[in-house]
Amino acid sequence: MSYLYHLVPEDMQGDILYPLNQLKERYPYLYTKESQKYVGREHITQQRIPILNCLWNDVLHFSAVHPKEVKQALIDAGRNPDFTMTCFQIEAELIHVEKAVVYLYSQIDSEKKSDDFIPYAPVLVANLSTLPQATKDYYKDMIAKGERPLRYHFVPHVLYKDAFNISGVPVITV
Repeated sequence: MSYLYHLVPEDMQGDILYPLNQLKERYPYLYTKESQKYVGREHITQQRIPILNCLWNDVLHFSAVHPKEVKQALIDAGRNPDFTMTCFQIEAELIHVEKAVVYLYSQIDSEKKSDDFIPYAPVLVANLSTLPQATKDYYKDMIAKGERPLRYHFVPHVLYKDAFNISGVPVITV
């Protein structure tokens, strides 16, 4: 069985994961906190997602890479191992195909290209479950500079245009 992962938000409220723009309406204080990850990269929030015809902040972002692999790559790159990652583990089949796309992240520049987005299908998830070498190299570069890397930079994303009920979904900590 293939899985997708989403970091458990620190201040999670209820059993529903909301895209950032929906969070703004429901929990403005959480929106303010969660939107901090785009400081200095605000232009990303205004980029449109082909196929789903929405903004970057109108979707939830999932990864097929197991958090254990992400954590190990960060440690290998020089990050202190004294941290945990807590994620929801979601069966790939629970994602409605008509509400999702795969963002391949094959472009290294910041501008998202339309051919980098493909329709989602659960069978694709297994092929997206390895951490790209570009991500590992990025981790090393950022840590060597004394900066904190983005955990899922250059990692393909499954983008989901809806809120997602996580009640009953396993939570894993690595």
